Amino acid sequence: MNGTHALAVGAGLVVAAVLIGVIGLLKKRVRLVKQMAFPLSIVAIAVGLKVVTFFPLEVTERQTDWLTLVFIFAAAILVIRIGAIYYFDVHLFHNRGVRLPPLLPPVFIAVAYLITGFIVLKAAGVELTGLLATSAITSLVLGLALQPILGNFFSGLVISLERPYRINDWIQVGDVEARVVDITWRTTHLRTRDNDNLIYPNAEIANREIINFYYPHPLHLERIYVGVHYRTPPYRAKAALLAAARRVDGVLEKPSPECFVLEFGDSSITYELRAWIADISHRPRIESDIRTEIWEEFHRRGITIPFPIRTLEIEPRVGTLAIKRATEGAAAGMPQARLYVAAGPDRGRSLNLGEEPVLIGRSSNCDMTLKVARASKEHCRIEWREDGFYVVDLESQFGTIVNGRKVKERRLMDLDEIEIGDDGLRFESHGS
Repeated sequence: MNGTHALAVGAGLVVAAVLIGVIGLLKKRVRLVKQMAFPLSIVAIAVGLKVVTFFPLEVTERQTDWLTLVFIFAAAILVIRIGAIYYFDVHLFHNRGVRLPPLLPPVFIAVAYLITGFIVLKAAGVELTGLLATSAITSLVLGLALQPILGNFFSGLVISLERPYRINDWIQVGDVEARVVDITWRTTHLRTRDNDNLIYPNAEIANREIINFYYPHPLHLERIYVGVHYRTPPYRAKAALLAAARRVDGVLEKPSPECFVLEFGDSSITYELRAWIADISHRPRIESDIRTEIWEEFHRRGITIPFPIRTLEIEPRVGTLAIKRATEGAAAGMPQARLYVAAGPDRGRSLNLGEEPVLIGRSSNCDMTLKVARASKEHCRIEWREDGFYVVDLESQFGTIVNGRKVKERRLMDLDEIEIGDDGLRFESHGS
């Protein structure tokens, strides 16, 4: 190679290197340059080849044709990239709001580049039959050698097409819950609650059972299980649990929380509180807040979460048995009961009952003052007699209703319902 040839090649390399360097600097600052880095690099190489032709060299017609084809290829892939940016980013995403899986646009663009390259080689007169045969053998060898990588690539392509999860979806893989932060041609990146990055090969995650908490809807049903003492009536326990759930920030009003009696355990009744939340990523905080509110609500209402209870019965001696029976007989005559307002404007209020009679009505002189308009000033009286508690109507205007029937006087049994206007009171003979 003489001095002119060396100078020409050097000048071409310098120009190409400078242009590629400028592209490398700009793509860190300009997003459009980053997206078009590959076609711009091909154009830079083509410009470097063009600089070589400015020197007085003997250039054959064949070399001129090849240079022209290089420029055509550079221009073609530049147009393809610009068209892809317009179609995928502008037309589909900004205008129509369609977000394609991140792996699909690069695959489509790579196929378009490959087809353009074959067309340019065909125009240059290159025989493609031998090239394709050689490529097939090479592809077979590479396919066997790169089988794991190709498996991950095609699994990633299937994931992009089927979209079992998307970027920002919260999913569960095995025992791990995490947010999807990236899907590449080989791996899927997840961010756990501990802010750790978990990387799954696409071939592995494609064969795992996946729960997507964001598809088809991000709403999630949260279940809280609570054991309550047997002496607390279910309507009181359920009212307390629902009241606690409604006060927690993050629990949705619609669908509204629900409460169910789940089972009768050895030492408690198990309740299931169901609450809907909008984002499962906030679940630990919401669960903690719900349990905190439940404890406080139970404390205010005197509801007990019991310890496991085991009863040990020992046969007493004769003298001890006589004392025990005498004590039980004395205790049996002591009234232990209360009224609890289960429904209506006064819901949640309660009144302990004893040997002294209690008045119920709208008057401030009553032992239990009600706010309902259909209650008389002195509506009824609860009094203790030898055989139990009785409700006595005091000639009220709208009457006193027990278990759906209007009464003048009636002995109360455990969990009887007393209706006074819009208030529904429950008689609890054992209290809590």
